[in-house]
Amino acid sequence: MLQRDGRRRTTPHFVLVWRPRSDGGSRLGLTVSRKVGGAVLRNRVKRWVREWFRRHRTLVMPVQDVVVIARPGAAEIGYLEVATELARALRIQ
Repeated sequence: MLQRDGRRRTTPHFVLVWRPRSDGGSRLGLTVSRKVGGAVLRNRVKRWVREWFRRHRTLVMPVQDVVVIARPGAAEIGYLEVATELARALRIQ
């Protein structure tokens, strides 16, 4: 449902799909395929995205469901680049 009805924005290393929700807090869904790299690299990307979302969950307004899909090359950047891309995509300053 979210893939079909949500808004979509792409960055060089991520695709974000989101849709406002009426109850609770914002939620994160995360997909990191093998195209990104081996297990160690995929887990690093997932940790970084989860950490960014944990720190900025209250700034994601209105409350929404957010799906982050990592693109090939996402494992080659650092946490600061991940944070910058996600904040720009969701327009959080």
